[in-house]
Amino acid sequence: MTIERVHVEMLLDPKADLIGVVGGAVQFQASQAGFAPEACTEIADACDDVCREAASKLSDAEGGLRVTLESFADRLEISILHSGAQVPPVGLDTFAFSAVASGAGGINGLELLARVDRVLYNTEDGNVRTTLVKFRRPKK
Repeated sequence: MTIERVHVEMLLDPKADLIGVVGGAVQFQASQAGFAPEACTEIADACDDVCREAASKLSDAEGGLRVTLESFADRLEISILHSGAQVPPVGLDTFAFSAVASGAGGINGLELLARVDRVLYNTEDGNVRTTLVKFRRPKK
């Protein structure tokens, strides 16, 4: 099976009303890319959680979220980008202090890594980007 590369960009306002649509798009694309049904659900749920957490930290003045979904032959990548001086929704503190992060109602990075294979984040020029990566496992 050859997988065509797909690139989709979605812009969401900070109210997070359409985050479920993003999760649906991620789940659909994961299915189209040949992921197992449980993997499709895992990455969609992870994306949903990160988007909700990021949107909850934004003000109207900071704009919304830019979500980029990219499908490659071996993986899916979902990047969640927002502007402002906010910290990423998933950062070192959510991994190093997972009990504190869970108790505070935020995303627990360790739980997130149970659903995706890699979590990357960076800040540059006032933009914060969190990228979720899920690799497609070869069928046995």
